[in-house]
Amino acid sequence: MNAQGVLNYLEMLANHSLWVNFSMHMMALMALFAIFVVTKENLKRWIFQAAVSILFLSVTINALIFGNPFHAVTFGILALTALVQLFVRKENIKIAESKWIIAIALFFIFMGLWYPEFVDKNALMLLVFSPVGVIPCSTLLTTIGLLTLIMPSVNRFQYLITIIMGIVYGVIGVFVFSVYLDITLLILALYASGIYFVASPKIKSKTVLCSRTAE
Repeated sequence: MNAQGVLNYLEMLANHSLWVNFSMHMMALMALFAIFVVTKENLKRWIFQAAVSILFLSVTINALIFGNPFHAVTFGILALTALVQLFVRKENIKIAESKWIIAIALFFIFMGLWYPEFVDKNALMLLVFSPVGVIPCSTLLTTIGLLTLIMPSVNRFQYLITIIMGIVYGVIGVFVFSVYLDITLLILALYASGIYFVASPKIKSKTVLCSRTAE
């Protein structure tokens, strides 16, 4: 399939079921609700990781239904990683201490939830019907933003693999398909890479501490 064919496929997918788009927006808002409102640690982790898992699973399922094996494999890996965090790991979810990180993460989450590409709606309606949870780039903008929001309590592997996918899809979107909005995904992925390596020792020590607490 050539570049234009892929873009047509993404447009079809993004407009196929706007109620799915809307439902995935609710998942992202549930993750934000867990971070900012829920106080019980186990419940917070369950809501947050369940929401992230559903976002990834939604892209995976859509890819399987509409015949895109590349999206199915990449987002299947992301979904599996999130499900491991949901059912196996016990890290507590803590919001980032830096106000700058919080502000930047929220901005990119907003961009992912708005994402003015592919869906044939006006700017206001895109806030609830953009293709987050349906096509890769808007979903990665939202999920990398969500994971950045909980630095440094995010699991290292989950964060890293999601960043890598963000770079891959950002490069493809910008340089192969000329979807220049995906520059935002590249910027976020590179920013997240930077804070990952800066905060990596903190993430590691946090993971060890949480594991010992769980034991």
